[in-house]
Amino acid sequence: MLPLFPLGTVLVPGMRLSLHVFEPRYRQLVADLLSAEGPGAPEFGVVALRQGWEVGAVGDLHEVGTSARVTDVLPHADGRCDLAAVGESRFVIESLDTTTKPYLLGTIRRLAEPEGELDPELPGSVRRALELHLRTLIALHAELGDVAETLDSSADARTLSYAVAKLSSLPLADRQSLLGVADTAARLRAGRAVLRRETELMRQLHAVPVTAATFRRPGAS
Repeated sequence: MLPLFPLGTVLVPGMRLSLHVFEPRYRQLVADLLSAEGPGAPEFGVVALRQGWEVGAVGDLHEVGTSARVTDVLPHADGRCDLAAVGESRFVIESLDTTTKPYLLGTIRRLAEPEGELDPELPGSVRRALELHLRTLIALHAELGDVAETLDSSADARTLSYAVAKLSSLPLADRQSLLGVADTAARLRAGRAVLRRETELMRQLHAVPVTAATFRRPGAS
């Protein structure tokens, strides 16, 4: 069972996450994480909301999420905190507990990371599509985030497959779909198709897609 932090974005394995935590229920979540007994850094689950930034009904959550390992917490005197974490492993939610804590708890099942039928030429093809997408973003003066780090030629196929899902320039629905793909090879093929489509759209429109975060109310975590 994991405490769950619903967000208006998708977290994938290997992706860094920074949160400014101020709502009482999530301040309690962080406090419980830091006071929990057990080895290792505290862990919680991140799940993307189907729409908006607040949980209305349980059905607002996507079923596949990613566990996040806390790497740093900076507390503030008024009870708020800045939290840093990194995505670790995918999971699927099997049931939700909405009553035990002020925040959501989920009974989860970890998802395996099979390679699938990986064509030796596939990673190179995806890398080229990703490089072209990033060059197009740069030409349009868009921010890249930490995705460029994964273009190191030593990055393995699995890391590369998740690099595509990190891109904030892609629609959330596509990023969530990529997170849920069963194996690395299938995720690479799906990611390549999304990259080609979105890159062509940007080149035709000479514009970068606006994410939902642009319209988020000030001060939200």
